[in-house]
Amino acid sequence: MRPILLPDPPSLSTGVPEIFEQGGAQNVVRRAVVIGNGFPGSENQCIGLVRALGLAENHLLYRVTRPKGGINEWLHWLPVGFHKKLDFILRHIYLYSRLMLRSKQSKYIASVPSENGGGVGLSSILEADVKKIVTMARETYEKDGPLVVIACGRDTVSIASSIWRLASENVFVVQIQHPRSHLNRFDMVITPRHDYYPLTPEAQEQVPRFLRSWITPREPPQDHVVLTTGALHPIDYASLRKSASAWHDEFAALPKPLVVVNIGWPRGNCRYGVDLAKQLTDALLSVLGSCGSVRIALSYKTPEKVARVIFKELGGNPKVYIWNGEEPNPYMGHLAWGDAFVVTADSVSLISEACSTGKPVYVIGADHCKWKIADFHKSLRERGVVRSFTGFEDMSESWSYPPLNDTAEAAMRVRSALAARGWSLRS
Repeated sequence: MRPILLPDPPSLSTGVPEIFEQGGAQNVVRRAVVIGNGFPGSENQCIGLVRALGLAENHLLYRVTRPKGGINEWLHWLPVGFHKKLDFILRHIYLYSRLMLRSKQSKYIASVPSENGGGVGLSSILEADVKKIVTMARETYEKDGPLVVIACGRDTVSIASSIWRLASENVFVVQIQHPRSHLNRFDMVITPRHDYYPLTPEAQEQVPRFLRSWITPREPPQDHVVLTTGALHPIDYASLRKSASAWHDEFAALPKPLVVVNIGWPRGNCRYGVDLAKQLTDALLSVLGSCGSVRIALSYKTPEKVARVIFKELGGNPKVYIWNGEEPNPYMGHLAWGDAFVVTADSVSLISEACSTGKPVYVIGADHCKWKIADFHKSLRERGVVRSFTGFEDMSESWSYPPLNDTAEAAMRVRSALAARGWSLRS
C-alpha cells in the first residue's frame, strides 16, 4: 500500500531573540496551564493543543476532582463546587451519626471512605485552585510573561472562566468543548462544528417548540469561537514518527496490510450492544482474506457483553490479535503502523485521531448514532475522510484524503489571537 506522507509541522521559531521582539520578553508566552477533569479524552485535547503551541516542555497540569464512591457516582450532574460542598456536609452528618452510635471515635473515622474513593496517586495531582493559579499568573507576569490557560470538559468551565475574570490582563484562556453559556468569559472557545447542530433547521424540527429554548447553544458562533471538524488530540507527524520507531520490533514483521480495529463504548447519542459486536465480527471475518493481520483494541469502558462476542468470534483466529489491556498500550504503535482502521462510531476522539493519519478509515455503527454525533459522521463522509464498514471491502485497497489537521489549525488561531494582543509565542 502506498504510504501517506504527512506534512512537517510549521516552525515555531522566528529567529529573533526575545529581548528584541516587540514589547520585550514580558510579552512572550513561554508557559501554559492545563486544567483537566481526569478523563483522558478531555485532557488529551488540552495536551494536543499545548504541543501544537510548542509549550509541551513548560506546562503544568491541574485537575478538577470530584468526590467519588457511594452516592457521589450519581451526583456528577451537579456543578462541581456544589457537589464538593454537599459531599462535605454529608460526610460530617455521617461522622456525627456514627459518634452517636459508637463509643470510640477511632472506629468511626476508620469506617469513612476516603474523599477520592481511595484513588492511587491523587496526592501528586495539582488540584485546580483558582486563587493559586491567578496569583501565579499575576506575580510571575513581569518575569515569565503571559500564561496560556487551556481547559476542557464541563467541570473545568467555572475554574477557567474565574481565572479569566480575575486575571484577564495576565492570561489567555482557551476553553475546549462548548461551555453551553457565557462564551464571553473566555478569550477563545474551540469546539467541534457539530456542537452547533441544534441550530440547524433539521435539528429544530426534531425538538418540540416548547423545549427549543432549553437546547444549547442558542446563538451562532461568535468571532472568538473556533470550529473544528473533530476532536483535538496530540497525534501529529512527529509523534507518529517516534511511535513508528518505538514499536518497530513488534509491528514491522507483521503481514500486510495491517488492519487496526478500535472499539469504544455506547453513549447517549450512539447506543449499541451485542448487535453491533456481532455485525463487526461478521464483517471482519468476511474481509479477513484481504487482511495480512488484524489487531483489535477495546476501550476500558467497552461493555463486557460486547467484549465477550469479540473474543468468542475472533479470539482463536491466527490472523487476529486482541489486546488484553495490559501495559504497554499499543495505541500509538497501531496508529503509526496500521494500514487501515476500523472504528466504532461512538468515539469522536478515536475517529479524529485515526483520520489524522491520512490512511483509510472505516466506521461501523454510524446508523446507531443520532443528533450531533450523526451530523459529525455526515460531515466526514461528505469530505471523503471515512467510509462505512460493510464487510465487502478489499482491505488491501489504498485510498487517501487530506488528513484532519484540527489541532494545528486551532493552534494557528490561538497564535493569531495572541498576536492581536501584542503577545508572541515561543517554544
